[in-house]
Amino acid sequence: MKLLVVPNNLEFNRFRDLGVHSFLVGIRDFSTNFKTSLSVDEIRDLCEKYPEEEIFLSFNKNLFNHELPVVESILKELDSLPIAGIFFYDLAILRLAQELHLKIPIVWNQTHLVTNYQTCNYYFREGVSYALLSSEITLEEMLEIKKHTDMKLMATIFGYPIIAHSKRKLLSNYFASIQEEKEERPYEIQESVGHDPYLLREDSTGTTFFYHRFLNGTEPLFALKDANFSYGLVYEDGDEPLMREVIETFQNIIAGKEDKENAVSRMNSLIGSYTGFFYKKTIYKVKKNG
Repeated sequence: MKLLVVPNNLEFNRFRDLGVHSFLVGIRDFSTNFKTSLSVDEIRDLCEKYPEEEIFLSFNKNLFNHELPVVESILKELDSLPIAGIFFYDLAILRLAQELHLKIPIVWNQTHLVTNYQTCNYYFREGVSYALLSSEITLEEMLEIKKHTDMKLMATIFGYPIIAHSKRKLLSNYFASIQEEKEERPYEIQESVGHDPYLLREDSTGTTFFYHRFLNGTEPLFALKDANFSYGLVYEDGDEPLMREVIETFQNIIAGKEDKENAVSRMNSLIGSYTGFFYKKTIYKVKKNG
């Protein structure tokens, strides 16, 4: 098992001494929630700069029909580069990959929909190599999927969990309505009933809502490693000293150098004990106001 890091910037050497050699970056105009989104020329330069690193790319936005010729052209150019994999959300990417006989492995990444082994098996038969499992299913369910599919699996183990995405420029619209200037930074809001904190980020593709607590996948990582998951996804949502400690701990777990009780206790103190849905089944209920 390896760590796949979603970096804040393109200086990959920052984590080389910790044994990280796999990175996921965005494709300009076709990725959401990425601080590093690149053109094809910039991706080519990145591959030349880091020839020993695994570079994954993300097409994780919904596509419009008029964008498909551009996407097809990009895929053709990328297929000549040493790309480790392409994450896709829109099924047009899968169809184009099939029509173009793309050599690059592709990764099923439909966020809340990647929840069962039967669909994993279907996409595997369609030529999809990997699946990034939904963060809304339990660890038990993830392990059950692993037992019943030949697809290579990934799971998110650190970062601010994504709650929802809107194509609308919600922050821009809000500040326009109150006639104030919007700053280019994330904003925090509080849910009125449970008072939970949420982080909002807006980019050219719309607005994304995040739960403003770190997902702590320390304890689940022990089981994911034993089950031979391919990658644990780590978002660089903390400052560099914190990220180095998180990554070092995760790497030690993967290498079998960490005691579970000590690692969990230490990481709970560092990043909090929020484990998302790893140990909590998803139950949707309408909350009453007040």
